[in-house]
Amino acid sequence: MKYTDILLRYGEIFLKGKNRGDFERKLLENIKILTGQKVQFLRGRVLMDFFLGHHKLKTVFGLTSYSLAIKTEKEIEKIKQIALEMLKDKIGTFKVNTKRSDKQFPIESPQINFQVGKFVEENSSLISDYKNAEIILSIEINQQGAYLFFENISCFGGLPTGSGGKVAVLLENEASFLAGLLFMKRGCSILPFSFTKRDLSLLQKYSPQKLELKKITNLDELNVDVLVVGDTFDNTKKYSTQLLVFKPLIAYTPREIKEQLIFYAE
Repeated sequence: MKYTDILLRYGEIFLKGKNRGDFERKLLENIKILTGQKVQFLRGRVLMDFFLGHHKLKTVFGLTSYSLAIKTEKEIEKIKQIALEMLKDKIGTFKVNTKRSDKQFPIESPQINFQVGKFVEENSSLISDYKNAEIILSIEINQQGAYLFFENISCFGGLPTGSGGKVAVLLENEASFLAGLLFMKRGCSILPFSFTKRDLSLLQKYSPQKLELKKITNLDELNVDVLVVGDTFDNTKKYSTQLLVFKPLIAYTPREIKEQLIFYAE
């Protein structure tokens, strides 16, 4: 069967107060820019049509995970049939896990789990096992419909890039690129600076704004208030500038920096 929809999830934005809507709007804006796809927001859930380049969603800071789903009508018999179609070629043990955010749906989550699980077990070679299941079929029932999916694909989380202020990032080495990514993940827009030519493709991959490298000869040329650098504890230096200097990698080891850069580059 072919996927029809994608369910997207975000984390930290839930902690925001009266300005939570601003963070949500920025997140939707970034999703549209970085994926080129239309997005729909519905009561704390972000939905979009399935598209082949869904891996681009991992570049959207603010998203914690997403799931490739098949949508059906909110009728228990149709949910059973879709569940069977999704599981019929699988072997081993399984369980059904339901989240019913639409409380108008007449059947509660435990009963949905039982009815769907029993139907699949009776019409396939799978064995229901709620304690040690090898396969988990998730069902989410919201105002839009019923969505069935297998896995949550992890994203980087954080806050939407552009929801905070602007910071300058001094690109001197590989570590400084990771420093820039970490500030983007905290919601900041970055202004890249360097003493030499640098490839911005890794940073641009995660930035909804077009990045332009500005070459400088000294730090006094920076017309900003905050400077981010890639210094670590074993490789730190003093900066002759009145700017507020942040060193987010001060406690990182060279191995940790290398591993995270590989992770972001995938």
